[in-house]
Amino acid sequence: MSTSAGTWSGPARQGPGPDAEPAVLERELSEAVLAGAGCLDVLRALRRATGTHVRLLSVEGVPLATTDGGAGVPAAVAEGVLAGGAAPAVDTLDGSRATALPVRAGTTVAGVLLTVGADDPRVRALAGAAVTALLIDAVRAGGDPVEFSVRHTPADVVAALRSTTVSASVCAAAAGLGIDLQRPQAGAVLRYHGSRLRAWSTALAWLEHPVQQDGRTAWTVVPDETVLARLRNRLRLMTGDESADRVVSYTHRQVVAASGSRTDSPEDLARSFTEAERLLGLARAQQEPLLTYDRCGVVQVLLPLPRARLEAYAEAHLGPIRQRPELMATLRAWLAERGSRQSVSEQLHLHRNSVGYRVRQIKNLLGTDPLLPAASARLHLALTALDLLAADDHAADPQVCGEDEPVSAGR
Repeated sequence: MSTSAGTWSGPARQGPGPDAEPAVLERELSEAVLAGAGCLDVLRALRRATGTHVRLLSVEGVPLATTDGGAGVPAAVAEGVLAGGAAPAVDTLDGSRATALPVRAGTTVAGVLLTVGADDPRVRALAGAAVTALLIDAVRAGGDPVEFSVRHTPADVVAALRSTTVSASVCAAAAGLGIDLQRPQAGAVLRYHGSRLRAWSTALAWLEHPVQQDGRTAWTVVPDETVLARLRNRLRLMTGDESADRVVSYTHRQVVAASGSRTDSPEDLARSFTEAERLLGLARAQQEPLLTYDRCGVVQVLLPLPRARLEAYAEAHLGPIRQRPELMATLRAWLAERGSRQSVSEQLHLHRNSVGYRVRQIKNLLGTDPLLPAASARLHLALTALDLLAADDHAADPQVCGEDEPVSAGR
């Protein structure tokens, strides 16, 4: 594609001004390109007509020519625009807001045209008037029409399903990878907490299942818990961090997995992935190797709630003892063991009389008997809310998650 000024010269080179009509602009730009004007000439004329900076991007979202030297957009965004499945308003990689327009006619594609700034119907119409000229330039520069076909890697497909916009081409690619979006699917996430990061990446690459990886974390789509458990177990074995003489609870923490609710709609998978990520933090905090939406109990009620609501509920029901770790531990054990003083005594390594004393304190401070059905339900929910808050904090702390651990050669 030519970006030079070509042979467009004289007064016509200035192009239409800010009062130009789209039809007039389209005719003049097309004639100019046929006379030898280049892509950059077209963009400059469009800049004068619209009063906004414009950028032409490749099908991968990389700038081909611009009037402001600005950046492009992620490849997935450009592909969505060209496939017709994305909204016209986009965010560029340099933080600008822009309106995107596909520059294509059938299989002939020149790229993606951006007009920088808020969406404006007149600016959009003028930008549309430049499409023909840009296509003529693209065909002339390439000799033959540029064939455009969307190609998705497995990681691209999973990344698209994690977003809120799922194009028809993504659905088709998902089907080719064995993801049947006509049946309920759930977003799933796996996280590696061992020391062999290269082995983890290699194991993911060898999976016969589409995944998107970012460091220690991998996302995928699964139809049910059985598939997720199989993937987790295979990754656990392939990383080689585990051996038969290790403690089981430690072994389980090397690869932790979680999945969100199953949904019939590809567009709802983004929510399922969000649920999975919160459940993953909870699984890690509770030292559970695998946690799914279907098996997370009352956590289902809490997952959609924002942090402030969880905090308020926990404070309302546990406030008087929240800053007393010994009482919180006793309450958890007391509820779990259904009031068995002997079991709590053994679990917390306390004398039976000490357990009784603490339980009396809890009753007095909370103003209720924790074993009463209604009180027990409220306290279980409040403790779960605290667990979810702690899990969110745990997931947000890179030191806790091990993000800074170096990759050792030969490990």
